[in-house]
Amino acid sequence: MRRTLILALGALGALVAMSGVALAKEGAVTKFDSLPGEWHAGQNYTLGYTIRMDGVEPYKADTTEIVIRNGTGKVLSYPGTPDGTAGHYTAKVYFPAAGTYTWQVTQGSFFAPMDLGSITVLAPVGSSAGTPASAPATDPLGVAVPLVAALVALGGALRLAQLIRADRRTTVAA
Repeated sequence: MRRTLILALGALGALVAMSGVALAKEGAVTKFDSLPGEWHAGQNYTLGYTIRMDGVEPYKADTTEIVIRNGTGKVLSYPGTPDGTAGHYTAKVYFPAAGTYTWQVTQGSFFAPMDLGSITVLAPVGSSAGTPASAPATDPLGVAVPLVAALVALGGALRLAQLIRADRRTTVAA
């Protein structure tokens, strides 16, 4: 019984410790080089930005992207590519239609995405409409990491249940 209690407390402590790291994803700040005064649908925008840890030290992110969402919930993501300077990236962003969008920057897999609020995209400008930027990318780590964490937690819970059940059997048999 005592051994099972120690194992259960150890497993619980490990889960709490891992969740603390997972929830502590704060501390990165993204600053744009410059932003256009007006946004127009149908135009490509090349946005340069720098990610800094605690707003000071440049952060070399393993993955970064600009994610936009329209009013109906459609999500488009445009990957950022490093351009030489540590922590500096560029992304080609394209708004397909006029309307209000919310947007955010993914700052690597460690830090939480930075919400950038909402922007209003105006109708296309006459003949200057460009071709769309590269196809939006999906973030496989954004799906895989929570899935793996859930499977690990489920496996730990099942093993803990097995240990408790085995301890009860030995207590009843004794």
